[in-house]
Amino acid sequence: MFDGTVTLCVGPDGKRMEIHKNLLASISPELNKHVNNDMKEGIEGIIHLAEEGEETLTLFSEWAYTGEYTIVDNTAVVEAFDPDTSRYTQVKADPWPSLLMHLRLYVFSDKFNIPALNLLSKSGFSGEISSIHLTLAGDAAGLTSVIEYAYDNLPVSDPVPKFLARFASWGLESLAVSDEFIQLTSTHPDFVRRLFENLQGPRYKPALS
Repeated sequence: MFDGTVTLCVGPDGKRMEIHKNLLASISPELNKHVNNDMKEGIEGIIHLAEEGEETLTLFSEWAYTGEYTIVDNTAVVEAFDPDTSRYTQVKADPWPSLLMHLRLYVFSDKFNIPALNLLSKSGFSGEISSIHLTLAGDAAGLTSVIEYAYDNLPVSDPVPKFLARFASWGLESLAVSDEFIQLTSTHPDFVRRLFENLQGPRYKPALS
């Protein structure tokens, strides 16, 4: 804490935030390369993160100092039918912004090689999506946005894109009538390939009667 701070210029507008230099360097070998080098950013103590969002860096900073992060989520709670138990349960009316935020942190931690944050954000994402039944009006569009972000920002071999293909296969009946999901299948062939791998067709070749 006694070795000063560095400035993070976040997002396309370059909004500035400060974080302790040694803390940042200790968290990530990739960020350490940005902090401790003989190039302009290392000498001036300014790191440009134009592709990252302000909320992502705010939560990252909270985690860096405390070991935890808290996503502010004011969405209402509603009752939704759980087909697994044939009962109605209380769920978030719109869980998708929170899920996407966990995923953004997961992508950030993957990009900058931060294993502890990677595990924590993955756990948060897993915990929230496990309570979703795809029975609410906005669920198809919400899941589609999460899938799109994952396949645009993570390797196809990563566990999260693999899981999302299985999850979409499970909920395909709900997704198939969504314009957003249909558009996704036309632009993301890697996802479609994974989706097909998880579809269980008839055991024998069907015949046309």
